[in-house]
Amino acid sequence: MRTLQVIRILLILLALLLFGAGAVAAAENLLFVRAGNIWIANIDGSGERQITSSGQDESPALSPDGKTIVYHSGWDEKTGYGNLYSISIRGGTPKKMEFPGFQGAEHASFAPDGKHIVFVGLSNIRKEGKGDSAMTYATMSICVADLGRGKVRKIIRTPNALLDTGYIYSNPSFSPDGSSIAYQDEGSDVSGGFSVISLAGKKLFHYPSRAWSSVPYWRPLFSFDGKQILCYSPATSESIKDAVYLVDIAKGTKRKVTEGTSSAFIKGGKAIVFERWNDKWTEKATPDLWVLDLTPGATPKKIILDASQPAG
Repeated sequence: MRTLQVIRILLILLALLLFGAGAVAAAENLLFVRAGNIWIANIDGSGERQITSSGQDESPALSPDGKTIVYHSGWDEKTGYGNLYSISIRGGTPKKMEFPGFQGAEHASFAPDGKHIVFVGLSNIRKEGKGDSAMTYATMSICVADLGRGKVRKIIRTPNALLDTGYIYSNPSFSPDGSSIAYQDEGSDVSGGFSVISLAGKKLFHYPSRAWSSVPYWRPLFSFDGKQILCYSPATSESIKDAVYLVDIAKGTKRKVTEGTSSAFIKGGKAIVFERWNDKWTEKATPDLWVLDLTPGATPKKIILDASQPAG
């Protein structure tokens, strides 16, 4: 019996030496949204499994250890805005994340340490005017929350932001070293570049270099080496194609990667997953998910039907 135990230990050690800790790690997962619910699958599209069931869930984010999902859900009857929830990748009962002082919280993303998230917080929400002329205002903030201690720190904030014309901050995400945050400026169909700021709120980079652009560049995500930003430009007319770009931070230049929207890194930054829409400009529009390896000559591959908002 003792001999068998020794053999098992030696085999485990050999696997670690030959293949590293990843040899016994779980397979990488891919999150996506279908019919207002969060789903999970393997990165090749196999093993689809539904996680949530409210029909109001969106914008999923996966923790660095691959065990927890944070997402936006629900619509408060008083404010008209939802909140963030967390749930295990195994499923179960979602847990509402409480942020005192905020009436709404959206667009969450994990820090590299898995102990913090960055999100867009809404406070002081109010309406001015009546009927069709009513306008909604709020204080919008990009915030970092300590998940263990429950404390929230506002990195940047803008009071009296007009929400009806689009959010002034969206889709924040951390750099690989956790020292800076990229976020989407504006949120209308015809504008919005992205910015990179320090944790003190100092602006470090903006793309495009001019403050305002007629071309949108949305959902900025740092590459795994921190030198590039993955983003996408949704088509603003039928004569234009959706496009995914990589932006070089040092040079301030962009390179088109493929046609698509809502791009995200997978495979340790060696590939991306993204949406492509069928019949985009019709009422029958539906998205599918595609994968593209970031190697010269690689071609996109469709992996999941009727799916959107991917996150790796």
